[in-house]
Amino acid sequence: MTSDGFQNDEELAFGQTLSIEFTLLSGETVTVRDTLEEPVTEATIRSYADELIHQMGSDTVRTFAYLWDGEFYVDAVRLREVAALSVSTVPPDEDEDGDDWEE
Repeated sequence: MTSDGFQNDEELAFGQTLSIEFTLLSGETVTVRDTLEEPVTEATIRSYADELIHQMGSDTVRTFAYLWDGEFYVDAVRLREVAALSVSTVPPDEDEDGDDWEE
């Protein structure tokens, strides 16, 4: 068990969708969604975030394609422009319809 009370391999009661908020060097924020293919555990979320953190400051452009609230989105973020990021889970009831998500 980790210091925050989770077991790294314990599957969490969340949907497969993650919300990623990027804070750009300019101070603007960009929020996107992405879907994990593997079970949602503390370890898979940390691994996903670590990959993004490792790419911060590089010329890598990450794209995110997803359906949300009946609309299809494709977002791209140039990670050289990212000052900070936050990765969080999306509750299953918001995972389906997107009504509770605001940009």
